[in-house]
Amino acid sequence: MFSKYAEKSVGFSKSVVVRISGEEVYKFSKPGEWKIYNKSGKYVTTLHFDGEKVWVTDSDCPDKICEKTGKVGPGGSIICVPNRTIIEFEKSKFQKDLIDTESW
Repeated sequence: MFSKYAEKSVGFSKSVVVRISGEEVYKFSKPGEWKIYNKSGKYVTTLHFDGEKVWVTDSDCPDKICEKTGKVGPGGSIICVPNRTIIEFEKSKFQKDLIDTESW
């Protein structure tokens, strides 16, 4: 469990961000089950968030690697290449200013 001090020091918030093809399409901070759809309305995946960790329980991709990734906390990410989806905790301004590359 992260304290407010620890969150600042590692550079992540308690919000989960979902990007599809590099575009942020979802952002949430409340625990629950979330069904994720792409911009054209196609179902992509189902996420669960308990307030501390996020994980995938269902995906329409053929590989299912995102489901096998397990529970991920701040600093980790879940990546689904077939759906061009990245799920991770929101980075602080400091972390966003660091070099980061995402290409498809």
